[in-house]
Amino acid sequence: MTRPPLRILQVTAASAGGDWFLGQVSGLACRGHTVCAVLPADGPLAGRLRAAGIRTEVIPFRGKRPGEIPRIAAAEARLTRLAREFQPDVIHGHLLKAVLCCRGAGLGFPRALRVSQLPGTVHLHSPLLRAADLGTMRLDDLVIGSCQAIASQYRAAGARRVAVSYYGCDVHAINPATPGHAFRHEFGLGPGTPAVGMVAHMYPTRLHAFRDIGVKGHEVFLDAAPLLLRQAPAARLFVVGDEFSGDGSYRRALEARAAALGVAGRVVFSGHRADVAGVLAGLDVVVCPSVSESASYALVEALLMGKGVVASAVGGLPDTVQHGETGLLVPPADPAALAAAMASLLADPVQRAAMGQLGRERCLRQFDLRATVAGVEALYRDGLDRLRRVGRSGRLRKQRCPR
Repeated sequence: MTRPPLRILQVTAASAGGDWFLGQVSGLACRGHTVCAVLPADGPLAGRLRAAGIRTEVIPFRGKRPGEIPRIAAAEARLTRLAREFQPDVIHGHLLKAVLCCRGAGLGFPRALRVSQLPGTVHLHSPLLRAADLGTMRLDDLVIGSCQAIASQYRAAGARRVAVSYYGCDVHAINPATPGHAFRHEFGLGPGTPAVGMVAHMYPTRLHAFRDIGVKGHEVFLDAAPLLLRQAPAARLFVVGDEFSGDGSYRRALEARAAALGVAGRVVFSGHRADVAGVLAGLDVVVCPSVSESASYALVEALLMGKGVVASAVGGLPDTVQHGETGLLVPPADPAALAAAMASLLADPVQRAAMGQLGRERCLRQFDLRATVAGVEALYRDGLDRLRRVGRSGRLRKQRCPR
């Protein structure tokens, strides 16, 4: 029996980037559901959503200064009014500030299924943000972890219901036959010059836990560079990406670190690149040394390109990379282990290619957007059925006897 389409309110705290959000929202709309997206500011993501035919509302709920509290409270009221007007079956928040707003709006529209999906858990390192999240978590009908590790954290913290759903992508849009010669020519790389790259945004943060090593582990990659160059003297290293937000001081600090390590001439900071497929095609090994991470879009793309990969054994990275099968995992914040793993893959192109091929085959299944979106829809249906059957108390609702 065909089930009726759903009305879904999707809310994110991102206003730029957000491919993972765009993919899920667009995928649900393609499955016939009516979706309204809410963002905290106009920007590139809003433009892309509107271009895809998605109703997109801008409600400025983001902020952290005491003087912004009246504006945030007004934004919360606007989101609640939107929920009443839109009449959603599901209210689904992504990223902490959106999640908190959705939990509040859900109280004003109790018949909707309340869903939170967490792309990461960096905020849990802040006592205040941790308290805000876990203290309101029981308002959710369902918490979706974007990897097994995140789901386990929320399950252990007492979430009422927890599931896992990866943020998918258009896996067939990434062609492993993409040529890398343009990238290699741009940086003067000869045919046999080994090239290792880290593809990641730079995230400056004031959180104490990431004061010495940033979330993505750029410092670990740079510290590993001189160790790698002792084993592979011809190698060139690339830091691909830039600050996602900030004044540029974090990037400058990383560049100064490379200079102090004596590798400034061997490490290229390329900045943001629109030609990510071409960049990946030009690299031999792709590295993700994060100290906090979900399943990692960058690594998924690298494996879909059939590349050799090295990653930290943290968060969702073991979901993406199976050690010794599709790549190598190393302890986090360990430059020596990272350098050794990079050198190992550079020295064995046959193993590198075999791992990349198997990694591509697994990612084609695990991160296919059509499958991940269908999985999210199934979670919605199951949650709504449960809500109608037993309510939020978890107790079976009394059925009225016919007269």
